[in-house]
This record gives sequence, structure tokens and C-alpha cells, in this order.
Amino acid sequence: MTLEIALVFAILVAAMVVFALDLLPIDFVAFVIMAVTLVLGPVLKLKPEDAISGFSNPATITVLAMFILSGALYRTGVINQLTRPMIRMAGESEFRQLLILALIVGSISAFIANTAVVAIFLPLVLTLARERRRAPSKLLIPLSYVAQLGGVITLIGTSTNVLASALSERAGFGALGMFEFAKIGLLIFATGVLYLLLIGRRLLPERRTEFEITDSYRVKDYLAEVIILPDSLLEGKTLFDSRLSDQYDIDVLEILRGGQKLMRPLGNKVLRVEDILFIRASTDQLLKIKEAKGLAIEPESRWGNQESKGDRVRFMEVVLGRNSELIGGTLESTNFRNRYNCTVIAMQKHGALIRERLGSVRLDFGDTLLLQGERSAFEQIKRESGFIVTEEVQPEGFRTKKIPVALAIMAGVVILAALGQPILVTSIVGCVLMVLTGCLTVNELHESIRWDVIFLLAGIIPLGLAMEKTGAAELLANLAVQSASSLPPVAVLVIFYFISMVITALISNNAAVVLMVPVGVSAAQMLGFDPKAFILAIMFAASADFSTPVGYQTNTMVYGPGGYKFLDFTRVGGPLNLLLALATPIYIYLLWGLYPK
Repeated sequence: MTLEIALVFAILVAAMVVFALDLLPIDFVAFVIMAVTLVLGPVLKLKPEDAISGFSNPATITVLAMFILSGALYRTGVINQLTRPMIRMAGESEFRQLLILALIVGSISAFIANTAVVAIFLPLVLTLARERRRAPSKLLIPLSYVAQLGGVITLIGTSTNVLASALSERAGFGALGMFEFAKIGLLIFATGVLYLLLIGRRLLPERRTEFEITDSYRVKDYLAEVIILPDSLLEGKTLFDSRLSDQYDIDVLEILRGGQKLMRPLGNKVLRVEDILFIRASTDQLLKIKEAKGLAIEPESRWGNQESKGDRVRFMEVVLGRNSELIGGTLESTNFRNRYNCTVIAMQKHGALIRERLGSVRLDFGDTLLLQGERSAFEQIKRESGFIVTEEVQPEGFRTKKIPVALAIMAGVVILAALGQPILVTSIVGCVLMVLTGCLTVNELHESIRWDVIFLLAGIIPLGLAMEKTGAAELLANLAVQSASSLPPVAVLVIFYFISMVITALISNNAAVVLMVPVGVSAAQMLGFDPKAFILAIMFAASADFSTPVGYQTNTMVYGPGGYKFLDFTRVGGPLNLLLALATPIYIYLLWGLYPK
């Protein structure tokens, strides 16, 4: 092993460790990788322009354009408007609900980024669950899975497909066509859906059978009203100076005086006798307040009797989206309460309910927040692209008049690409037309882009290039060939599929493709097989990871709202991963072939 190959493997192993331990944001880690390849360029046989080539790679630009196109379709409400009536027709049967969901979501995910599809369907599916009195946990994992399965049908179904196509073209085997692998993708989709209908749905947990959001978070256990008595030392002090929050570890949500709520912000409000404080507190904290001089817990809630025309307390559940500005901060550091004029009274992180010291908890993608506030505040949050609201967004929030225009532009992008025009060209032109026709504003264009994915591609692509130029990919391919020399051809595909699937679970889908395609191509050439068959196996494996809630973005999105535990995904998705690891190589063998044509 040469020095340059050892360096590539060292960078790769270090990156995988940091990725797996979630020590730093994934896009920053990729940026660090790019910096390292710049510094070590002469040793790794990379020119400076090679080390930053990820930013100019056609796959990166095409993926960026696809995010913008999906954002335009979201802003016009295409998916919401077209699918709501179909969801309503799902009926009472769980089997029928899952079948309808699979057909609708799978069809749309074949042409639109699956994360955008899940973001829109999440509130629709929760509404369906409430109306049919079904636990959301019975529907949300299937929602995530069928969105992933639908993404493997066409070239633009997921960013992974676009990236694999660009790598195939760079390796000299030509780009993948829009529907070139659709037959295999449809078989994979059908296999996954049949598994969910016949086996997977029986493994799904049944949780959150109480359909009120407040019940699912056990809000009644720790929302209370405290009255200030005449002998209280708090009279005449501002809420901030009283230090109630610090002394009792509570959060004052509202102050009632004479039956009316005081205007926000509350910190500078002077407390008076008979003021009622609406607080969030645990049972232990309430016991402390009960013993405090000058304070009393109201035996009967007066809050529930406030009927001031829509200004009474409301609750709303939201999930932090990938592009949320809150990620990496805390409720305190982001000034959440004043910024959005509402209060977070509960949080779910990785399936666990957090109810104390919420202000200091680091916010991450997929965290579920239970908000308390007024209607006007919630309307603002519904317009924020960084939140996925787990209730139906009303049509007035979309540019529904632009739906025909957006559909026509998207159809043009797909049809022209299918006729042979480069997807890079058609998608970029489509983005420009979306803005010029008013389907999307310039600001919304920026918000639609998943910058974490763009930086990930920019950082990982040079590492894949270094693997090729230093001979590291060839070395790994030699090892694979030696270990698989006595195996049937399909079994070799299974091995590459399985390795790609594991890397996807540990790092990300795009990283798995970048790292494995050079190895797969080299191995195929040594064995005399069609390299594109290996590219397809790696691409399909990286496009779908079902076994963990963090292995794929759509799984993370449904984790909190579904009330799931980590092992729920392993129990339902693990068998599906293994099934597809065996079935997909067979489909490739039968429909594509393993030998050059």
C-alpha cells in the first residue's frame, strides 16, 4: 500500500467515524474533507481545481436545481391540492389506506424530491389518522418508506440517482436516462409495497391512540395556573425580577389580569395580587409552588373558560425541517419565544419526551416541538419553510392559481430529459421559468435549496476522485474480486449492494454512491461485467435505507410525529432492507444483465 492510498483511507475512516458519531454537522465535515484534500492535493494527486470540483460537478448543480423545482411545486400547493381528495377516499381499512398512500406517494416521489413529498403528506396523513381513529404510528413509517421506494423509479426521483448518473458519465459509461432503469425501479417499488401490506404493517407499533396533541405529550400533567395571593412578595416586581423561572424551574406562558391576557413580552410586566400565571411545570415543581408563600395553585382552571374569539390558548405541533435556522442552537440562544411569539412547552427528540430545561436543549433536524400560542403566531409559523407543521396547511397558504403553470414547467423538464436533452440543462431552465412565472420568489428559491446536501456533495466528490487517482478504488476492487472470485455473478452484486447499504446507514446516501461507484466500476471491469449494472446496484442500495430513523431524511421527519422508538425502524425496516438486498440484484440481472452488450 502506497502513502497516498494510506492517506485516502485515513481520511475516509476518520470521516466515517465523525459521521457515525454525529460529532459535527455532516455538511461541515464534508467541507473539512475538501480542505484536507486541498492541503494534501500534491500527495493525493489532486490539483486545486480537482479538490473543489464538487461545486462545479454537473450532479451538484442538477441536485440544486431539483430542490428548486420541488420548492416551486410545494409553494403552489400542487401536491396538497391534487392529493387531499384521494386521501379522503382511503376508507376505513388499514390495508386500503396503506395501498392508496403507497400509490399516491410513490407516483409523486418518482418525480419530486421525497423529502418535499413527506413534508406535505405528513399533515395529510395525520389528519387521515385522526379522522379514521387510527394510530399515526401505523401510517407514518409506511409514508417514509414508500417515498423512498418511489424515488428509485426515475432519474430525478432522488438526488442519489442524479449523482450516480453523473459519476457514470464521468467514468465513460454514459449518463443514465430519465426512465432507463424504470422497470427495475418499479419492481423494487412493488416489492417494498407488498412487504408493507402483507408483513410490515403487522410489525408496526400502535402508539398515540389519543388523537389530541396535548394528550400525546401529556400536557395536562404539567400545565397549571398559579394565583398571586395578597401576602406575596412578588407583588410590585416584574416577572423578570421575580426570578420565578429560575427559582422553581418553571416557564410562565401567560399572565391573566381581570380575565384578560397581558400583552407580550411578559418579562417587563409588573405582577399584582390576583394575577393568574399560566405555567408549565412538572409534578415536583408544582409541589414546590404549592408550599411557597404567597402563591396558590388554582383548583379549577380559569384558562379554559376564556372564549375571546380565537385568542384563547392553542397548541400546534411542528417538526424542524432540514433548512431550519434553529438547528444547532437552543430555544434560548435563538430567542425563540420573542421571535415567533409563542412558547415551546414540550419537545420530542429521538423518540424521547423532554419536559424540563427545554431552553438549553440543542435543536436538531427532526425534533418535534409542541407550541402554545395564539392563532396569529401559528399562521406566521405555517409560512416558515423551516417548520413542518403536522396539521393540514390551508389552501390560502399556497399560490394555487399557479398550479397549471408549475405542472407545465415540470412536465417540460421531464419530457425533454426523456427525449435526450441533458437533465442539467432542462432543470436549470425550469428553475428560471418557475421564478419568471411567479411560481417561486427569489427568496423562496434560496430557501428551497438543501445547502447541507450541496456542501456534502462538494466535499465528498473530491474524495471519490482521490480514491480513483491514487489507486485506492482499484485496491478495494481487487480485494472484492479476490473474495468474490468463486461466487455467482449475482452474489457479487449482492455484496456491493449490502456494503453500499451499510455505508448509507453510517454516513449518507450520496456519500455511499461517491465512495462505492469507483470501486464497483473497477471490480466490474476486472470481472468482465457491465459497470453500469454495478452502478445501478450501488445507486439503489443508497437510495433506500429503512433500518434506522437517522439513516434517511424521511425517516427522521416522521420519527417524532409518529411517537416511534429507534428499534421500531429496525424491526419494520430491517427485513425490508434484507429483502431488497436479495431481490434488487436479481432484478438487475434479469432486466439489465451483467455482461456488456
